[in-house]
Amino acid sequence: MRVVVSDSGPLICLGRLDLLRLLPALFSEVQVPEQVLLECASRPHSLDAAHITVAIDQGWLTPCGPHPMPEGPLGRGERAAIARALAIGAGLLTDDQEAREYAESLQLVVVGTLGVLIRGKRGGLVPAVAPLIERLRASGQRFGHAVVLQALTAAGEAPA
Repeated sequence: MRVVVSDSGPLICLGRLDLLRLLPALFSEVQVPEQVLLECASRPHSLDAAHITVAIDQGWLTPCGPHPMPEGPLGRGERAAIARALAIGAGLLTDDQEAREYAESLQLVVVGTLGVLIRGKRGGLVPAVAPLIERLRASGQRFGHAVVLQALTAAGEAPA
């Protein structure tokens, strides 16, 4: 998966961690639909929004125009990201469980924030995943116990 289209969740999480730099190191291009950027900018004074703006300025994220979006139960950002990924044959970055299931039903490859962190560790870009997960949880991000255990196992950090 070289090109991905991102939903807001992973951008906000990686922005909170100041780790948006992982994206260009792991993917050749990260496209972000206009609707997703609007969601990310809805809290302009947050640190993650500032980091996302810097990532765009650095060329780490590529804004892309609107695409026809299917109607459905997902939010506008999720639908925009899925529509763009389908249109260009890219992978999808999302943390939303419903969006993940829908995208996988359309045969899209899906990666979430934890998957990015695991890839970052495997590539030597982050020393450990567990403290990053704890920082995200402390900031209000919710990850289920089973998902965290699976991520820590994949990162080689599962508790003994």
